[in-house]
Amino acid sequence: MTIKSINHVGVRVKDMKMSAAFYSGVLGFEPNPKKPNWLWLTNGQMVHLMPGTNESDAGRDIGDLARHFALEVDNLEEIVALLLRHGYKPFQAELNKPDGSKPGRRNVMDTTDLTYGIGTIFVEDPDGNIVEFIDPSRGIFAEVG
Repeated sequence: MTIKSINHVGVRVKDMKMSAAFYSGVLGFEPNPKKPNWLWLTNGQMVHLMPGTNESDAGRDIGDLARHFALEVDNLEEIVALLLRHGYKPFQAELNKPDGSKPGRRNVMDTTDLTYGIGTIFVEDPDGNIVEFIDPSRGIFAEVG
């Protein structure tokens, strides 16, 4: 298993317009044309602006996932196997449900089906911080490219 790089950092924001003005207008990040809350640095790394109104958004929904960092890997199955072997509980998540209901989360018990939600893997570290693992050729990252 190889971790290639930090791919992006998720930042919870209360006012998307004001935050976009800061990150793009002041710091010079470039919005992704397909997903404008994904802001690119010149070296290809990103900051994802994640909507959240306040701390009460936290819980097992988008509030939890808004604050995270993502590691780019070659093989999600290897990551899942490693996490399970060490007793961690990886999961997958969907962020925006078409029917407007709360985003969902599905625990991953093995490496056979990693297609739920946005097609990435999440895990909580021992302190409850969220770490996301992505393969840029899969899921939402392949779609947005």
